[in-house]
Amino acid sequence: ANARPLHLRQALEELGTSFIKLGQILSTRADLLPPEYLAELTKLQDSAAPVAFEEIQEVLVSELGQPIDQIFTHFDPVPLAAASIGQAYAANLADGTEVVVKVRRPGIVEQVNEDLEILKELAATASRHWNFAEHYDLTGLVEEFSQTLRGELDYIREAHNAERFAVNFATDSHIHVPRVFWEATTSRVLTLERIRGIKINDLKALDEQGTNRRWLADYATNIILKMVCED
Repeated sequence: ANARPLHLRQALEELGTSFIKLGQILSTRADLLPPEYLAELTKLQDSAAPVAFEEIQEVLVSELGQPIDQIFTHFDPVPLAAASIGQAYAANLADGTEVVVKVRRPGIVEQVNEDLEILKELAATASRHWNFAEHYDLTGLVEEFSQTLRGELDYIREAHNAERFAVNFATDSHIHVPRVFWEATTSRVLTLERIRGIKINDLKALDEQGTNRRWLADYATNIILKMVCED
């Protein structure tokens, strides 16, 4: 029985994009799963084997309507990161500005739609045959999850959200939201100003640069409360 949480995580990783995302959401739901499952699901890594650069280049050219070297003076073909929905690349715009270019994986929309149909079927079946489901609106949960995941597939939406965050926090000098470069952004390609920082759980690096971690924790909490309660 102890191996079950591990097997669940491995199964979700093997099933790919939609199921990894579902597992990540479930890892935050202490009302739905026991602690050993939550602990295992927080280990879910949203990483995937990178798509060949030739395929990525095809997406860039068809989306941006011109050869890569007309938009970027430099474009590193080795991805900074490869996740299940997209891959991120380091590049420079014509004026030298450092950017990160996120490119959606070819075929991912079709795959996600197929996965979501399967999840819908599973939720409907579970609702009929599983006592546990009586207390939870499983089909409603899947519907909400579907909307969230489909939203993640659209980089135009993500770009608008980034600009909204920037406006909402415009008076706060401690927050920097990467700028969107619209001339190199479509629903499948997102180009953002590159910023470098320290991951919030890299305690050693935070201490080395003299960050007051208690202040940071308070501050981060206030940011979340502002987003949820005010904005």
